[in-house]
Amino acid sequence: MNPEPVNGYKIIYPLIVGMLLCIVQPVTLWSQDGIKDAGPALSASIEQDSARVGDIIELRLNYRLPEGARLPADPKIKGIEGLTPLDRLAEPGQIKIRFLVDKLDVWKTEALSLSYIDKRGKNQVLTTDPVSLKVISNLGDRPAEAELKPIQGIIPTRPLWLKYLPWVAGLLGILLIVSVLFWWYKRRRNGKPSVIPQVPSHIRAKKEIKELDAQRLFEKGHAKHFYFRFSEILRRYLGSLRGFPAVELTTEEIARRIDSEQDRRILALLRQADLVKFADRVPAPARKEKDVKTALSYIQETSPVQETGHETDVSGGMGQ
Repeated sequence: MNPEPVNGYKIIYPLIVGMLLCIVQPVTLWSQDGIKDAGPALSASIEQDSARVGDIIELRLNYRLPEGARLPADPKIKGIEGLTPLDRLAEPGQIKIRFLVDKLDVWKTEALSLSYIDKRGKNQVLTTDPVSLKVISNLGDRPAEAELKPIQGIIPTRPLWLKYLPWVAGLLGILLIVSVLFWWYKRRRNGKPSVIPQVPSHIRAKKEIKELDAQRLFEKGHAKHFYFRFSEILRRYLGSLRGFPAVELTTEEIARRIDSEQDRRILALLRQADLVKFADRVPAPARKEKDVKTALSYIQETSPVQETGHETDVSGGMGQ
């Protein structure tokens, strides 16, 4: 019997398969090692590319820390100064921050950075490029052609008081002259001028906010009226504290004048008041209560320490 001829494919095919396995396996191992040894990184994203004034958007920061590194209890995120954050949620590898859109044309961050602590206990920083989105006008696709209507009940559409202005000015002039004569008479009689105690601005601001809250204008449906007066009190106090006419400036002009993190707390309150006054947005009662508490807390923190005793005396005098 003749021996069966040898089939060349039975020998060559296993050799080819073995060579392919030897080539693929190192490549796969190298790819896994590359993922494992990837360095620290930070990226930022927003799921939408446009929003309207008053909308809430979510900024996602995805980060990867080196081996042995960790985030501090309150990681510092830079690049969001001047924006209005609402809340923050931290998860492993990701931080979500919700913002209130309160800017026109474009909502944009600066270059973003996230601080962390490496395995040696030293502070390090991850950085990434800024993100932005387009802000759509609430006045429609053609804001230039929109017809604006006056706010009834708050800003009078017909200034009838101009008719009586000369009479009021004359009466005030007479009262001023009488007051000056009376003051001069008392000063000459007593030999020294009478001293009228000046109420410090922080005491006056707290008293006005509490009285405004006690009137319950917001609860009675007058949200715009409440936030008009609330904003005016805060602007007047900020102006007396920092030495510029905040009552006469817009919120964005005020934002460019302040550089203190402490002052930026009420910047969010002023922007919230602008949305209520001009964008017809009515916040929830819980948000209104939070705004009042935040304003009182800011005034308390910025009160002069040296006037603590004087504050007690003035408050006691008011109670009497």
